[in-house]
Amino acid sequence: MSDSNNNLGELIESTRQDAQAQQAEADAKLNSVASQPRGKQMLTAVLMVVFAVVLFYQYPRFAEPYTWPDPATNSGAAEGVLIEVVGLVESYRISQGRYPDTLSQIAIPAGLSALITDSVLLYKPGEQSYKLDWTLAHWHASYDSQTEKVSVTPSGKQ
Repeated sequence: MSDSNNNLGELIESTRQDAQAQQAEADAKLNSVASQPRGKQMLTAVLMVVFAVVLFYQYPRFAEPYTWPDPATNSGAAEGVLIEVVGLVESYRISQGRYPDTLSQIAIPAGLSALITDSVLLYKPGEQSYKLDWTLAHWHASYDSQTEKVSVTPSGKQ
């Protein structure tokens, strides 16, 4: 019986020592996190403040709805809109086997139609090709399906 008491006592002592070792290891890890170099803590705090300041000043830009560039004043936007119209004409040709007689035969999305409405967009169909000429406030944009070239020039310099 004393032999089993000794084994039980050794087991209890061994478990107590393991628990103390685990506690010491946990304390060491906790202290190592708390004792990070002061410079690292300061850098983290400064970066957080800078992020907060940038977010504060830039928030109005994030909150506003995006406004698309006006093709009448932006040559890149004018070229993009003209390329969209070219895509619609080509889609019609693929689906119908011929070019449309007029642009009114094409289902132009409302947003694109609104951009085109305040300007003059001429469509000149041919048997095997077509041309688009778009006159805007500051730009003249054109497309020739034979050369597949889009040209955007300032008004008056055609």
